Amino acid sequence: MAKKPNKEKQKEYKKCASFGCTVCAKIYGVFSECEIHHLTGAGMGLRNEEKFIGLCHLHHRGKEGVHHNKKTFEERFGTQEELYEWYKNND
Repeated sequence: MAKKPNKEKQKEYKKCASFGCTVCAKIYGVFSECEIHHLTGAGMGLRNEEKFIGLCHLHHRGKEGVHHNKKTFEERFGTQEELYEWYKNND
C-alpha cells in the first residue's frame, strides 16, 4: 500500500492539477481537468514518485491513454519523459 504524500508533494500535485492535462495543453492548446500520472519505467512495474504529469481521463486511462496502449500513446504524443520536460518548462 502506498504511503500518503507529504505536504510538499501534495502541493506539487495541486500545482500539476491546476495546470491540467499536459497532452491537451501541448498538442491542442486547451485546458482539461486531469488526473496525476506518475511516469512509468522505474523498473519491475514501479512508478516514478518524483516525475509526474497531469493527464485527462482520455489521455490517462481512456482509449487514447498511456495505460491503454503506451506504445501508441508515445508515438502519437511523445514519450512520457518528453511530456514531463515540456510540462516542467511550461508550468
